[in-house]
Amino acid sequence: MTSIEQTPDSRQTDIAIVGGGMAGACLALLLSHHCPELKVSLLERHPLPNSDAVLNLPSFDTRATAIAAGSLQIFEQLGLWSQLREYAAPIARVQVSDRGHTLGASLHAGREVAASFDGMLGAVIENAALGPLLHRALGDTDVEVLAPAEVARVTMNEQGASIVWRDGADAERVLATRLLVVADGTGSPLCRQLGIASEEVDYHQQALVTTVGLQRDHGGVAYERFTDSGPMALLPLPRRDGMHRAALVWTGEPGEMEHLASLPEAEFIRHLQQAFGWRAGRLVRAGKVQGYPLKLSLAREQVRRGVVLVGNCAHFLHPVAGQGFNLTLRDCDSLARTIGRAMAEKGTDFGQAGPGELDLLEAYWRERQHDQQLTIGFSDRIPPLFASRSLLLSGLRQAGMLGLALAPALRAGFARQAAGLAL
Repeated sequence: MTSIEQTPDSRQTDIAIVGGGMAGACLALLLSHHCPELKVSLLERHPLPNSDAVLNLPSFDTRATAIAAGSLQIFEQLGLWSQLREYAAPIARVQVSDRGHTLGASLHAGREVAASFDGMLGAVIENAALGPLLHRALGDTDVEVLAPAEVARVTMNEQGASIVWRDGADAERVLATRLLVVADGTGSPLCRQLGIASEEVDYHQQALVTTVGLQRDHGGVAYERFTDSGPMALLPLPRRDGMHRAALVWTGEPGEMEHLASLPEAEFIRHLQQAFGWRAGRLVRAGKVQGYPLKLSLAREQVRRGVVLVGNCAHFLHPVAGQGFNLTLRDCDSLARTIGRAMAEKGTDFGQAGPGELDLLEAYWRERQHDQQLTIGFSDRIPPLFASRSLLLSGLRQAGMLGLALAPALRAGFARQAAGLAL
């Protein structure tokens, strides 16, 4: 990685990615893999951890990401899965159920073979491991990492964009780029500066996120449980410090969720056990409970000449279906492949704006529209359907559960969608 102390006040790059979180880091790695001839710069406002530091992961008080089978294939192509699997808990089976009803559905990696990777429907990795491992992998590429780098302003021009940024010593520097990638998350300051608005749907729900301890081994089972208060997911985590663990996402009415988050650990566990049931056995511990409001946020435009949005600033989804990061990774893979194909057809110069050419970016957007619409619709419609106490919707839910239980084709299609392979 190039340290900011070695950079001059003004420099040029082919692609500048603003935002060094998981979306930005994944795109940088994919561009390095598919377009090695291009110069890629990654700007992150916070200092990145030392890539040589030993990962020190807590047993509790950490967040996790569910990575679908399709995403695992992408990491395998990058040569990263062998490093990630050490910190991953495989998902061998997904159980979907509606509390208070006997019907449910169970998706197996062995049975839904087309939706699996290496015998898994997916895997769960704690963010405290995933983020540093992605940043560590950047050290094996030619990606220029500028951190800390606070973007002050951006000016679009015929060649692409001019980025004014400040380093850790508050010195002002300039980076000229042919393609600006915005990857700075929800409420993106850069999107506001560029005049790119978002449409939001407020679910009037809050999500609680924590790590829970289990009395018995989870056996690689991920649970999607729909309760009277709202949907919840219990995802397998690797065992640590002698404790069987799972990641919990519990959604419901804001007042109720705030009350639950304020409870002592023993009381929180009691309410959780009552709401979730005993399918995962006895719940014995809970880490720090974090809460955040739930909204669907979609950028009104994801591409312009010289600009593309990826990650949460492009689309932020309801977490219960675990689709947000996986959709982002497929976007990043498609963008890198689209640019790589254009370079192979036209050579490294491929037009004055190169990777920022509008025709190229529109081709990428056309390729991604169907998957985005399908995945966003899938994530948007399931929570209201299962949160409703309407007798009519309850009947529809049970009909859907019965269909999943009895129809292999329907079950396989659901599994492919959840695994990120329904393209």
